[in-house]
Amino acid sequence: MFIKSLMKNPILVIGILFFVIFLFNLQKKGYFSERSEKLKATSCRAALVRLNKVIPNNWKSSCEKNSIKVEVTIQQVKDIKLIKQVLYRELANSLSFIAKNSPGDNLERTDYIIVKIKYKKYIINSLTTGKQIVKLSSLKHIKLIKDHLKQTVQVQEVFTE
Repeated sequence: MFIKSLMKNPILVIGILFFVIFLFNLQKKGYFSERSEKLKATSCRAALVRLNKVIPNNWKSSCEKNSIKVEVTIQQVKDIKLIKQVLYRELANSLSFIAKNSPGDNLERTDYIIVKIKYKKYIINSLTTGKQIVKLSSLKHIKLIKDHLKQTVQVQEVFTE
């Protein structure tokens, strides 16, 4: 029945074939790659689903492959003399916030957690693994948190002019 209707309308068959060829050419050129990347399930995306619901307005979060990237922008600091101390405290609070507000099993399977703290011309970049940041969610004492961060987080300070 279906074949008989196609035989009566050969132009329709040719049109469908050209449309399919057109779609395959678009796919080869990469037009659907962004959409297909969004549909791939990764631990990073699973962790960000819950985290994006509770992050403050000055945060920007994204996934790069299976790594979480967070940018925190600081608007004002009360005491300019203590700028470095304030930014490091913000870094520690941000990592703790990520650990407490993301699902632990998904966060554990992410490759890296990259946090960038920005204040005018001063930037602090940090890098840690997902397995290490999960342990941060269970620590309560400030000294334990500080020791854990010293051992597991790599930090880079950048001053731009």
